[in-house]
Amino acid sequence: MNASSDRLSRWTPVMFACALINLCLGLLLAVSGLAWPAASAGAPATLAMVHLLAIGWLTLMMFGALFQFAPVITGRRLRSQALALVTLIGVQAGLALMVGGFGALGRAAWADRLLPAGGTVVTAALLVGSATLLVPLIARRPVPLSARFVMVGLGFLLLTVVLGVTLALALTIPATVPLLAPLLAGGLSSHMLAGLGGWFTLTAIGVSYELLPMFMLAPHERGVVGIAILWSGGAGFLAAYAAGLASAVAAAGWIAAVGQAGELAILFAVALYLGDVVRLYRGRRRRQIELHNRAAIGAFVALGLAVLLAAGAAAAGRLAELAPSLLVLLLLGWLSGLGLTQLYKIVAFLAWLSRYGGRLGRGPVPRVQDLVNERGAAVLFVLYFAAVALAAGAAAFGLADAVRAALALALVAVLLLAREYARAWRATYAQRAAAAGPRSLVPSPLVRQGDR
Repeated sequence: MNASSDRLSRWTPVMFACALINLCLGLLLAVSGLAWPAASAGAPATLAMVHLLAIGWLTLMMFGALFQFAPVITGRRLRSQALALVTLIGVQAGLALMVGGFGALGRAAWADRLLPAGGTVVTAALLVGSATLLVPLIARRPVPLSARFVMVGLGFLLLTVVLGVTLALALTIPATVPLLAPLLAGGLSSHMLAGLGGWFTLTAIGVSYELLPMFMLAPHERGVVGIAILWSGGAGFLAAYAAGLASAVAAAGWIAAVGQAGELAILFAVALYLGDVVRLYRGRRRRQIELHNRAAIGAFVALGLAVLLAAGAAAAGRLAELAPSLLVLLLLGWLSGLGLTQLYKIVAFLAWLSRYGGRLGRGPVPRVQDLVNERGAAVLFVLYFAAVALAAGAAAFGLADAVRAALALALVAVLLLAREYARAWRATYAQRAAAAGPRSLVPSPLVRQGDR
């Protein structure tokens, strides 16, 4: 590392690497036939797969991005890089215990303790990471819209992990069953809603509202539309979450009405967001869109299709039947797709910053774009989103073997994309083109304003 390394979140690249490994392991469980679609949704291997994707991949990837992203939007450094390492170690260690606990469910009393123990370790690690992020986010005045999305998302993360540990106790410790049994009925849907919706989706929207305008030179201020998305989405997810829990212990018409109102608010927020994304792309000043933002269109399409599918399935009374297809679109298409596309740019920038940032103005250095090969990676993004579309379609018709085949293609695409990230990190393409001569450089917006 050179002098520019103080602008780099030290553990972010390691978090990205661990997250990608977890993503591959989760997909491998599905492709191997140990987990869904070959096994039931409640099978231990399926539960392990879901948590590898949700905690090991998406959550760890988001924290890695946020540790780099929070100083950008606040102009304030993180208080401690060591706490980021604590978050990384705690999440990985706790996740390993959870996966082992799922695999050992019902086999031995001591093995059953692995699941709540792992959940507790993950919860503690995420609380440390959240506190580390909240310090600079809260200190900024006025708080930017993107930071408000992240803060609300972190609140939903707390709801998700606390409920998750509670469910783990109800599953593994008999003495807690009489007290916690009602949560097993409605708690699972609330757990998934808070995680996929409140934590992942609201945080992803906040990050996209910072990164998309930066790299496309589009208007940054989202105005009343951005505020409406934040309030409608946050209130909608909270109402649906609370109604799901309440319905597990009481049957009342007003509870169902609150849940339906929350669902309508969520649909409204997502529709507003997708419309605003279209407006953002159209209002850009940069004519040529870089690959990571062109490929991200696939993630936005997946989100739109998921909303249409959810609304249609609910109206037809087939929501439970089409839930697997819906989860594929949300988990792999929208959230994982957006993560993979944005990593393509972020990893290249971090590599440039660590290798060449300190040499800027002292001689010729490559551009960030010289660290990647967009033509080759574009094929991989097409392969990935096509595979997700095939998996979602096959899941809708209950074609388990076809889903596994499609997810195998997705796994291949992820492995090849991981190779592209590694090449960018090692500056392989830039070193091959070193004889091309000096290049003009544009400061990257991922560097804090004060560091430019």
